[in-house]
Amino acid sequence: MERKRILVVEDESIVVLDIAKRLKSLGYGVSAIVSSGEEAFESVRKDHPDLVLMDIVLQREMDGIQAAALIQSLFDIPVIYLTAYSDDKTLDRAKFTGPFGYITKPFDTRDLQIAIEMALYKHIIDRSLKESNARLEKSLKGTIDAIAAIVELRGPFLSGYHQRVSRLAAAIAGEMGLSDSQVEGIRLVATIYDIGLVQMPIEVLMNVGRLEGTNMTIYQTYPRIGYDILNKVPFPWPIAEIVLQHCERFDGSGFPGGIKGDDILMEARILAVADTIAAMTSHRTYRPALEMNKALEEIANNKGILYDPKVVNACLQLFNEKGYKLE
Repeated sequence: MERKRILVVEDESIVVLDIAKRLKSLGYGVSAIVSSGEEAFESVRKDHPDLVLMDIVLQREMDGIQAAALIQSLFDIPVIYLTAYSDDKTLDRAKFTGPFGYITKPFDTRDLQIAIEMALYKHIIDRSLKESNARLEKSLKGTIDAIAAIVELRGPFLSGYHQRVSRLAAAIAGEMGLSDSQVEGIRLVATIYDIGLVQMPIEVLMNVGRLEGTNMTIYQTYPRIGYDILNKVPFPWPIAEIVLQHCERFDGSGFPGGIKGDDILMEARILAVADTIAAMTSHRTYRPALEMNKALEEIANNKGILYDPKVVNACLQLFNEKGYKLE
């Protein structure tokens, strides 16, 4: 079995020699011995050990907790804390860095071995879970892309329409300061929000801008059809609910539920604006594409009426101040 290499970060010379001796007796290799957080980071960057034993109280400006946080943010290497200080404040700071173990000095060799082996095993499990989640995420995105392609083949859309909406919706969400997870959810739902259209009669789809009477009533059921399809899938985001609400309007004049204001999910409010911009600037069977300034004028004129003012402001700022282009 390959010998694991451990970086020891400790500023007491007697203690560090004792730790190194114990590690070697247990069959581990010592990649380096350093006495400060700055040196620990540099050693990890250059040598990539399998594990770090990190004292909390260290020389110079960066203590062990700061060094561990930096190391774990940039490298996939487990850290075990070594310290004689176990007060609540120190423990609370240490917990937030997600350590793989915590040993209070003085400790015996058996405790050290158990902590190291548990940390190394936990690291293997965590890495396996991350890789599994990455594969699942890739599969999920592939499935969503396939659904999006089907929707565009069925509906009155030019190729790539929903990708345009997706990019704009994600940009608006980012401009508004939404979390990375929310932005990712919006990016994905914006490629499939029209899935309910697959059950619409072709004569309805080809005349969306001129519908009335029974055909309009039929058309207004498509968000709920999309919801019913997607609600069966356990997405990590409220995808089905966003699809259900993306045709709702800020003043309650939308469909299918007639909800308004903050009762509409923020993601759906963002999608409503992004979809309007993309739709107005895309060619349709019943009209040519409009200029971007007309689309921006539309959402500006209906700010606080059809569209959330915060979403409109973020969208206008993207185009007018930051030079965003809807490719």
